[in-house]
Amino acid sequence: MIAFVTSCWLVLSGMLLHPTQETLCELQWNPETERIEIAFRLSLADEERLIKEANSTLSKSGEHSPETATGEKSRVDLKPQQLAFGRHMTFANDDACLPAPKLENAAKYRWVGRREEGIHVWWFAEYEVSKPKDGKVVPPSHVRCDLFVDTARNTVHPGGHGPHDAFQNTFVILGHPVPVSAVITPREPVAELKWPD
Repeated sequence: MIAFVTSCWLVLSGMLLHPTQETLCELQWNPETERIEIAFRLSLADEERLIKEANSTLSKSGEHSPETATGEKSRVDLKPQQLAFGRHMTFANDDACLPAPKLENAAKYRWVGRREEGIHVWWFAEYEVSKPKDGKVVPPSHVRCDLFVDTARNTVHPGGHGPHDAFQNTFVILGHPVPVSAVITPREPVAELKWPD
């Protein structure tokens, strides 16, 4: 009996000491607006960290507006949430899905609002897809999310190894008969998006 209790205690304490952080992101392609509609659930602590990080970036740059291709300031004021999205989430039509310049990427997000839900908060936004030269807009085929890369890199695992998959972002693509999901971790920061036909 003592061995059983000790075993249970070790398993539970290992689970409690094992750091975990996760987000849930629901994506839906709207062909009428040619935008991705985003519902992003994260913890209140992660929201606070992201807003603080974004406000710091905005105050350091002294700018709340991205530059256009000609170097002029655009008239669009960025909200901290847009900058958080722009810094940590990139959509692209190639499997490399390289991070986009954060201010330029942030300007593609339109902030809709937020809703608290217990220890989590939902952020709602739309992502405007760039129009290609032929004019036919298609939803991006890949997403990169590096929200937890720095946290995972700097977190020491009780077993002593490096970044692990306790930090993850789950993307759910709506519109399928059964929702399709993809999981992004610090080791695998890019996922393919399988949109419904």
